[in-house]
Amino acid sequence: MPIIVAANTKGGSGKSTTCLVLGTTLAQNGATVRIIDADPQGTLRRWRDQGTSKYREIVVIPTPGEDLTELIDKLASEYQFVVIDVQGTANKELVAAMSRASLVLIPMRAKTADADVATQAISLLRSQERLFRRAIPHGVVFIATSQLIKTREERMIQESVANAHIPCFQTALNERAAFSEIHAYRCALDELDPKVTNGIDKAKANAYAFMQEVLHTLQNGNAEKEVNN
Repeated sequence: MPIIVAANTKGGSGKSTTCLVLGTTLAQNGATVRIIDADPQGTLRRWRDQGTSKYREIVVIPTPGEDLTELIDKLASEYQFVVIDVQGTANKELVAAMSRASLVLIPMRAKTADADVATQAISLLRSQERLFRRAIPHGVVFIATSQLIKTREERMIQESVANAHIPCFQTALNERAAFSEIHAYRCALDELDPKVTNGIDKAKANAYAFMQEVLHTLQNGNAEKEVNN
């Protein structure tokens, strides 16, 4: 079963949001899913433990000393999708996740500082490919981009990613209140209150399009190399 890893060395890059949006959207559409929170920051742990979402059970926290590879293998034998939020540094958790990855997502904001750090994530991935002697399908996922008009900086960053021949998802997770408020209210997109949160339907459509592209990429390899300008 597909094992999807979100990795970036920069905090605040959107890894947890990407995992949560993807995992809950898959679940909402009938898939069986587990999200492993292997990041010491514990963003998804807090989402699970401090909330009442009907999707709480999909978040799994490794027990202290538990072998992450064994946990991944166990969950992959029981569920259709395993999504892993892992710290982006070259530690044993990253190696374990990469060793099993069907697809690696590299979330990043279209900012110069984030682009510099994202190259470190790509370097880590390349080193894991050499270690495991296999290509690991992957792609950059742009986070919190403009919904309507790309800024000059966004265009420059996206063009630099394309020029570096780094695979990139066509579907970005745009800057939307709903994507932020799933953390604030500890719930999924379909559980947000439209009286409180604006643009829920558009966020759902964005999440669904991203899920569809992930499924397509799992079937066909790396994300698209070109970015729509």
